[in-house]
Amino acid sequence: MKPFLRRKPQSSGIDLTPLIDIVFQLLLFFILSSAMLQPSLPLDLPGSPQKNEGTEADLVISIDAEGRIFLNDAPASLETVEPAVSALVREKPAAAVILRGDRLVQYGIFFELLDTIRNAGVKTLSLAYEEQSP
Repeated sequence: MKPFLRRKPQSSGIDLTPLIDIVFQLLLFFILSSAMLQPSLPLDLPGSPQKNEGTEADLVISIDAEGRIFLNDAPASLETVEPAVSALVREKPAAAVILRGDRLVQYGIFFELLDTIRNAGVKTLSLAYEEQSP
C-alpha cells in the first residue's frame, strides 16, 4: 500500500496586494500633482470677463497687498528679482513668466516690478487675473 500524498489546497482568491500598491501610488500622484496646480500664496487678484488662457509658466512672480514679492512662493526682494529672472532667461530664452499682483498693491510698486522683469529680458510675460462671469 502506497502512502497518501497530501496536496495543499489551492487558493481560489486573487492576491490584492499588487492592486492595493498601485491604488496607493495613484492616490499619492494625484494628491501631489493637485497641490502643484495653484500657487499657495493667497492673493485677491483683479477680475476680468475675458477667458483665462491658462498659459504654462516657468516662473510665477507674486506681489501681495503689502508689497512683498515672492518667486514661486519663496520670499524675495525687488533687488533679487532681476538676477533670478535673468538667470532663467539665460538658461531658457523662451521662458514664460506670470506676474500675479493683489488688487490692493500700490500701482508704483507693481510697475517697478513689471519693469524689472522686462529689463531681465523676458519675452513672454502674462498678468494673472480671476475670471468674472458676465
